[in-house]
Amino acid sequence: MALSVGGRGAAPNGPTLETDDPEFMLVRSIVCISLILAALIFEGAIGLPSALGQTDRLRTLVYDPAAKDWIEQPPPPTGTAERDLYDVRVLIRDQKYRQALASLDAFDKRRGIQHALYSESLILRAQALVGQKRFEDAHEVLQKFLSEFRGMELTGEALRLEFVVAEAFLAGAKRRFLRIFKIKDVDFGYRILDEISTDYPDSPLAELALKRKGDHLASRGEHDLAELEYARMLRDYPRSRYHEYALARTAESALASFGGVEFDEAALIEAEERYRDYLAQYAVNAERAGVKRILEGINETKAEKDFQIGAYYERTDHVGSAVFYYRFVLEEYPGSIASVKARERLELIGVLEPIAATNTPPTGP
Repeated sequence: MALSVGGRGAAPNGPTLETDDPEFMLVRSIVCISLILAALIFEGAIGLPSALGQTDRLRTLVYDPAAKDWIEQPPPPTGTAERDLYDVRVLIRDQKYRQALASLDAFDKRRGIQHALYSESLILRAQALVGQKRFEDAHEVLQKFLSEFRGMELTGEALRLEFVVAEAFLAGAKRRFLRIFKIKDVDFGYRILDEISTDYPDSPLAELALKRKGDHLASRGEHDLAELEYARMLRDYPRSRYHEYALARTAESALASFGGVEFDEAALIEAEERYRDYLAQYAVNAERAGVKRILEGINETKAEKDFQIGAYYERTDHVGSAVFYYRFVLEEYPGSIASVKARERLELIGVLEPIAATNTPPTGP
């Protein structure tokens, strides 16, 4: 018995199915959608190229000196180790990290860890693990690469991935603890940055690692530690593109780490020296940043600190020491607020004659 679709072409003695029948249209739609979904699932499961033929290729360009142009290279031949890793790169590009790791497991099993491309497979494995946000596992793989293949061309990519891992831990990524718990470990991120800056000082990422650690410490209010990182940048990379930045941040961190006039003034002195260096080397930007006003404020703080020492000696009946510090404030910080107060104390003690009132602060004893 023949079945025909449509009115005019239907067999005269057989049943017909009209295309405008609602049930028929519904069934046909369901079948079409099912076929499309099945095709997509099948394609994703085995990594087949898409219907557009675009996602199965990676563009690899090589510069040809003769042609003075970049020439696109074809994919490696199927069945070769190079093609295996090429296909893994496609999976990573398409964010199919689970399939990429499975393919790398198969690659290592089939080719062996002695294969010439094993080092490259480690880098791809670390990329896939980073894609899955398995940062601690990625770090372990990268450490294996750096211990066995340090100095290779891929070392730069390994360090870049280590930097990404460090950033993740600074942002709150967790590590395994006692194989049961997962805890945030910012210090682990610091350790990775330290390894980059210490073990690979010639890498472009070394000074960036110092900068990133200093910035993060400063953001947490640990200004004394941040200052050490910026100071190391100045010492180890005097011609760095971050030199001005590091000099300014060193001064800022030193000033921020000063606890007040009741505490040691070492940080204040350090800040003053750094700001003066910044003013001397980058006068225009220092002017914009108000460095001269900052130095004036530091000067006032130093004067106040010495005045407070004198006040302490006066309270404890060590008048000679008090007079010494009050006179020191007058001589070293003329025109400061503290110098006005020091003169008043000296007048009350009786070692200075009162001066006539003026509209300007006194400039000396």
